[in-house]
Amino acid sequence: MRLKPMSYKDYIWQRNPETVTVSREKKVGSYPVPYVGNALQDLGGASRTVRGAGAFSGSGCAEEFGKLAAVFSEEGANQLILPDMAPFSAVFSSLTRKGDPRPDYIGYEFEFLEDGSAPEDESVVSDPQVYVCKAGDTLFSVAAAYGVGVDVLRDANPHIQWPDDPGVGTEVTVP
Repeated sequence: MRLKPMSYKDYIWQRNPETVTVSREKKVGSYPVPYVGNALQDLGGASRTVRGAGAFSGSGCAEEFGKLAAVFSEEGANQLILPDMAPFSAVFSSLTRKGDPRPDYIGYEFEFLEDGSAPEDESVVSDPQVYVCKAGDTLFSVAAAYGVGVDVLRDANPHIQWPDDPGVGTEVTVP
C-alpha cells in the first residue's frame, strides 16, 4: 500500500521523510492537599508537535531543499497533511540541514506545531485537491505523488488530452 505524500502549503514531499513523530501531551496540574499529598488535575490537551527527519538525494537535492526552505520562510499557519491522518492547521517552526555537505545528499530535520486555529476533525478528509502542473509533470507523476491510480486521475480530469504532457499550469483534480 502506498501512503499519501506529506504536504504543507504548496510543498509536496516527493518521498515521505524517513521518520515522522506526532506527539501530544496533556497539561496536568499538581496541587498540594494537606494531610493527603498531591492532587492531580487534568487541564486539557496540548497541541500536537510533529517532528521528523529525511534526506534529499540525487543531482537536484540542493534545489529541493531550497524549495522546502522557501516554504519554511513563509509566515503563518497552513494545513499540514500527514499520511493516514486527518489534516490540521500547523506552523512550520523548525528546519535544520544535517550532516556534512555533499553534492548529491542533504539530510534535514523539521518540526511543525499545531496552531489550533481550525476545528479538529479526526476523520481523514477525502475532498478533492487541485494540483497545478509544472514543467516536466505527467499524469503518471502526479498520480504517483498522490498515491492514486492513473485511471482515477484520467476519469476525474477528462479535459486532459495528453497524459504525457498535460501542460504547465493545467489544473489536475486529485480525488
